Amino acid sequence: MNRRERVKEKKIKKFTHQMQANTLLVFGVVLLLLIALIARLTYIRNENGEKYSKKVLSQQTYSSSVIPYRRGDIVDRNGSVLATSIKVYNLILDPKTILETKKVNGETTTPYREPTLKALTTYFDLEYDDLNQILIDKPNNQYTVVLKQLEYSEIEEFEKAMDAKDSNIQGVWFEEEYKRTYPYNSTASDIIGFTSSGNVGNWGLEQTYNSYLNGTNGREYGYFDEELNLERTVKPAIDGDTVVSTIDLNIQQIAEKHINKFQEDIGAKNVAVLVMDPNNGEIIAMASDKQYDLNDPYDLTGYYTKSEIKKMSEEERLNALYGIWKNYAISENYEPGSTFKPFVMAAALDEGIVKDGDHYYCDGKEVVVKGVKPIRCVNRSGHGDLTIEEAIMKSCNDVMMQVVKKMGRSLMYKYQFNYGFGRKTGIDLPGEEIGQVFTEDQMNPLELATTSFGQGLTVTMVQMATAFNATINGGYYYTPHLVNRIKNADGATVENKDAVLSKQVISSKASDLLTKYLYNTVEDGTAKVAGVEGYQIGGKTGTAEKHTGDKKAYLVSFIGYVPYDNPQYMIYTIVDEVNDENQAQSTYAQQLSHDILEEILPFLGVLKSSDDSNEEDKKTTNKKDDTANSTSNDENDSSESTNSDPNSETADEEDDTENYNVLDDDVADQIQQNLDSSKKEDNTDEGNIEGEDNDTEGGEQ
Repeated sequence: MNRRERVKEKKIKKFTHQMQANTLLVFGVVLLLLIALIARLTYIRNENGEKYSKKVLSQQTYSSSVIPYRRGDIVDRNGSVLATSIKVYNLILDPKTILETKKVNGETTTPYREPTLKALTTYFDLEYDDLNQILIDKPNNQYTVVLKQLEYSEIEEFEKAMDAKDSNIQGVWFEEEYKRTYPYNSTASDIIGFTSSGNVGNWGLEQTYNSYLNGTNGREYGYFDEELNLERTVKPAIDGDTVVSTIDLNIQQIAEKHINKFQEDIGAKNVAVLVMDPNNGEIIAMASDKQYDLNDPYDLTGYYTKSEIKKMSEEERLNALYGIWKNYAISENYEPGSTFKPFVMAAALDEGIVKDGDHYYCDGKEVVVKGVKPIRCVNRSGHGDLTIEEAIMKSCNDVMMQVVKKMGRSLMYKYQFNYGFGRKTGIDLPGEEIGQVFTEDQMNPLELATTSFGQGLTVTMVQMATAFNATINGGYYYTPHLVNRIKNADGATVENKDAVLSKQVISSKASDLLTKYLYNTVEDGTAKVAGVEGYQIGGKTGTAEKHTGDKKAYLVSFIGYVPYDNPQYMIYTIVDEVNDENQAQSTYAQQLSHDILEEILPFLGVLKSSDDSNEEDKKTTNKKDDTANSTSNDENDSSESTNSDPNSETADEEDDTENYNVLDDDVADQIQQNLDSSKKEDNTDEGNIEGEDNDTEGGEQ
């Protein structure tokens, strides 16, 4: 044996008997300890198990279902509900409970399955096979939504059957939530807006006042006490506030009714109406022809055929929806035409540039820039000698250009800014546009001249209406608004939305003169059609030419107020691209205004005039007409005299068309270039220009 083998033999050790005995002893001790522990645990469970179970359970908490809040209502000024939330119920299936087993006569059964499925198919529009498949697919599930937003009348009979004595209907319960609903469907859709999932307001008051309308969810907490009794703690939901709008439902419905009738009888690309209180900025009605069902705001079938909708891409469909959702009165830019003239004349009176009774001569055109074609008046032959009041009554472009030339760019820009053009009014609605105006530096003679009769710049309806209110109410500019107070769920007023007086734009003296001029414009001028028998109405017509490719189109309008001596209500009506070969007739807007006023004035409590309190004004105006006609006959040939006669057929047509084709194309193009330049330079300044590109002559959207 060599040395290596001897060393290896030395390292091998045997597991001796002593080692085996020690190991066995240790194993026995461990086994005895385990037996003792098991015995002790068994003893504790049998003797004190309930006590310890209660102690453990008392430390376990859980939360039950969320208690949903109720979104606040939107109501009109008289309390009529325009938007509300009603409680609805989701039908929840608990397959695990339905499939619970019991032993009957030694056999395992599912006593709740058939009675529950039968009841569900009896009281609801559900198929047995569909329900049974849920039980097969989800046997251990305890929450499966089967039906959503059921009204109480739909679940009442089922609940009675479920609560009946000896009922085996189990594993069905109802989860409460609220559903937004609009009782009048499409009425005031421009104003109200709608909600999407999660009570998120979209458009209109639903969006602007979303934080007021939404409340806070409650929650029910539960825990086991030491006696293993279930204790509940309820944190109630806080419901949303009610928004009280300035809208009068009756007036809104009347305006929409007449708009719809106009569209059925005649038709136009766009029709819109605003009714306001000029003394505080409250909007009483705001309507357009693009109405949609608030209860189904994604439905396009009112404007497109099913085949057209099917062919739409997702982007096209969204654009189509946007087209009916947006509010024309605040989101569309257009050129106002002659309805802008009262603002220019008011500014000139306020600054002393002109005074009541001043005379100007209209020869049918005005050379504004040497070497550039003249800008024509509505009466191509000229109106002859006119007072500034008659210039408004006859809608004379020539006189307006002469007046604004004396004003100059600085004053014109000052009043354009003070009247709120080229910036947002601050109305409490989303999506307001600002229009497109010239800066002071860009208001050169040509731009100054066309601005005087409302072409070259663009505005929104709410800008025009608010500026007009300031012109007839003593000169005070009130921020337009649609809400006057907020009430909590208990009906208490928590916040008043008072009228906001921003500034005084013109003096009360200038305002009084303009109200007189505008009253006589309806009585004896271009706006006779808008008058309503028995009421003293003032106002101004407008016709703006639009360029839509090779085709010329027109937007016509009327803006007015009632009564003459104390304006309480303002109406502004727009008819855009009427379905008539001769679109340039403001009579369409006048007639629509007349029809609406004739019906709403009794609702508004405006009394008819018992006598003609303005007879003296009329006589003065008639005397001025006679003087003007006499001067015209002396200074013009017979054909011009005929055309300037307000009683002639030709004059009536011209009065009706107003700004028909007054600008040559090269003049219009030059103005548009300056306006586009203004937009590019100042598109980040809200006080300047942020609106969409528009054609010069007609404010095409």
